[in-house]
Amino acid sequence: MAYPHFIAVDASSYEEEAHPIAIAWSMADGLIKTTLIQPDDGWNDWDYALEDIHGISQDTLYQRGETTWAIVRELENDLEQTWLMTDDPERIEPLLTKIYEACNRELSIELGNHSEEITDQPALAEATDQLFHHQLTCDERVLIMLQLWAKQHGLTDKLPEQDLEQD
Repeated sequence: MAYPHFIAVDASSYEEEAHPIAIAWSMADGLIKTTLIQPDDGWNDWDYALEDIHGISQDTLYQRGETTWAIVRELENDLEQTWLMTDDPERIEPLLTKIYEACNRELSIELGNHSEEITDQPALAEATDQLFHHQLTCDERVLIMLQLWAKQHGLTDKLPEQDLEQD
């Protein structure tokens, strides 16, 4: 069974200057990859209030984050298609664009809203509440979208076990 690809990105703040700090995506086998993102030169925006929520410090990003090149290479290697679903395309696309621009590349991914393919309105309402009214990490958001899609298609019991610890 090939699952669709879902993606989510956490940001340094809610400001326009925000930069990506963590990324998660699902693969065709239903597993989720997630990693921290090492800030590129010029990515200086930081909201300390969000740091208290997500628990990721700037030092942690520099020490444990992957470079933008490594992320683009691995993401593109894992994708079987360039169309991905996300919880907030208008927020995620600029963050992905920053990752690609740091590598002097144009964004080669198209984004769609995960809710467009869901007909189970009560399940969608519950997932939407979780996605937008709770402070969830990017991997948790990808898992919710993946579970919602699996439920829609009667595949909830077929999803692989997830280890959502970041690299």
